[in-house]
Amino acid sequence: MLTARATIASTALPLCAALLLACGANPGRPTGDGPDAADPAACPAVVVAPDADPCTAPIAPGTSRTCRFTFAGATREFLIYAPPNYRPCAPAPLVVDAHGTSETAAEQAGLAPFRDWPGGLGSGWRLVADRDGFLVAQPQGIGNRWTAADADLMLEVVAKMQAMASIDPAKVYMTGISNGGQLTYWTGCKDTAVFRGFAPVSGYGQQACTLSHPAPLIHFHSPDDRIIGDADGRAAFQMWVAANHCQRGPTRTMTFGGPTGDARPLCLHSGPGATPPWSLAACDPAAPATTCETWDQCDGGVEATYCTVAPDHARHFDTTGGHILYLNDTNLSLAAVAWEYFERF
Repeated sequence: MLTARATIASTALPLCAALLLACGANPGRPTGDGPDAADPAACPAVVVAPDADPCTAPIAPGTSRTCRFTFAGATREFLIYAPPNYRPCAPAPLVVDAHGTSETAAEQAGLAPFRDWPGGLGSGWRLVADRDGFLVAQPQGIGNRWTAADADLMLEVVAKMQAMASIDPAKVYMTGISNGGQLTYWTGCKDTAVFRGFAPVSGYGQQACTLSHPAPLIHFHSPDDRIIGDADGRAAFQMWVAANHCQRGPTRTMTFGGPTGDARPLCLHSGPGATPPWSLAACDPAAPATTCETWDQCDGGVEATYCTVAPDHARHFDTTGGHILYLNDTNLSLAAVAWEYFERF
């Protein structure tokens, strides 16, 4: 478990009493403890008035809505997603998922097509939430891009979510792609106890960072990336390794795809022609392998892992080198891998 964790103040107090709900076991996969999530009587329904403020109303299972608010003098927004198996009577994990430059939150969520990539998937975080019952917040950048100042916005997104749901303060995570991956590093370097783990995709970041709150990080990158070179991704990652004072590495720790790949259901399957419905299944042993290396013996018992992802050769490889890694030749769900990585700490 992580050490040096500060306690989030009253903003993280459970909303169960206010909602008159009976708190039970954590959401996600069944643990054998607490009420059965499949039993409606175990977790009474949340009723939200049609005219309720989407930035303060309680979040019901199956919710998809947009919160708009004023922050630092500008109107900002983020998408909220609660899967059908979300249990509002238990403290819920939260993932904040940031889009890349020239992309939108709706495209990141899979609600709108991104160029000619297949629809319905986006980053894949909503698919994993459907399996494991956590909340997802997907913020929108001004002009479809992020600056370093938006790290403060990410903290505000968490605070807004805490006003709408009982958020487990030990299970708040951040991820993002490209410029959103850069924002993930910027937010991590704010060195707060709010986020407990990070998963930048095709990301890059600053050259130095001092941390007093160690946190695990898993970075995904194509070795052929022509938008953000692998060397830039590794430089940001090594900054995180140094900031967490990791003493040992790299050690090959995970392989997905290929004849010796991980057998867990972490790869993407879809309908004909990469169309919905999307699902998670075991990786194809004939698929090109994605490999991950880990640095450990870090502060607080955390780890840092760098995954070299087999890039997608089907879409714009000649110009991007597989930069948009949510689709890749391994068919690996980066969200599923990151989520199971986070759950270890």
